[in-house]
Amino acid sequence: MSKNPVMAHSNVNLPGGVDIMTTNNISNLVVVENRKPIGVLTEREVLHYLTNYRTIPADKLLKDIVLQPFCTVDLKTTLLEAAKMMIRKRGRILVSSTGSSEVRGGSAGNQDSDEKIVGIITASDMVKAFAEQMDKDPTLRSVMSKRICSVNLNDPIYDAIRIMYTDDIGSVIVVENEKSGNSISKRRRLYGIFTERDLLTRVLSNDVSIDEHVKDYCSTELLTAHIGIRATEAAKTMCIKKIKRLPLTTEVPATRTLGTEEMSTSEKRIRIDDKYNLEAIITARDLVDLFQSNE
Repeated sequence: MSKNPVMAHSNVNLPGGVDIMTTNNISNLVVVENRKPIGVLTEREVLHYLTNYRTIPADKLLKDIVLQPFCTVDLKTTLLEAAKMMIRKRGRILVSSTGSSEVRGGSAGNQDSDEKIVGIITASDMVKAFAEQMDKDPTLRSVMSKRICSVNLNDPIYDAIRIMYTDDIGSVIVVENEKSGNSISKRRRLYGIFTERDLLTRVLSNDVSIDEHVKDYCSTELLTAHIGIRATEAAKTMCIKKIKRLPLTTEVPATRTLGTEEMSTSEKRIRIDDKYNLEAIITARDLVDLFQSNE
């Protein structure tokens, strides 16, 4: 659990909410009205406006937009119970001092008058906890996604934003075509990854035009793992490197490894890779789904 989550009043405008998210380096901003939560602002809402309007409208207040719903749990709720609620209800998990509830969002009129939000539980929080507690170590096969969305490194940032929004994903792979002699091969080389976090911290926070090339604002050190790694190994890697997405390749990369002081023997298969053999991708939420279903 992340204690004392960052909050914003519902009368703050959307650009103001985005500024709060970038300043605090968070992906979930709890929106409150009359000191009670009414929803959660995430990168998903930012993608919506950029895709449809190509801007973050200053005349939109947080109370006027469709926010992400949330569930509340109390401090006695177990990790497994919270994980099952996150997957089943597809809502954010807020920790309340007074008790738990079903998915809520929208009007503040239904909130408990004595309710106080003391924390928020993210998918990354759950992955870290499960990695430390799990006795089972399932394969990733049932939850990994083999639908890899990509853009060319010279495509505009807007193309990456549109794909993330329409495909309901949090990242796109950035690729470049390999040159063969004087011609361009159909074979594509991995260049990097562009995520919702990159959008906030590298683009919006610096007033960068979404017509700029995505290559200049993506993360180019692409951390990948072999597709055969198991769930606990993937979870530990995400926690160590503070990432929410791990691309999976079909071969063990032959490039440089992460610092060996951070890895067990099995984790030395986790590499920085810029080759061509990307096969699937796993996210923190995928791991939560896998762990809770194997308990």
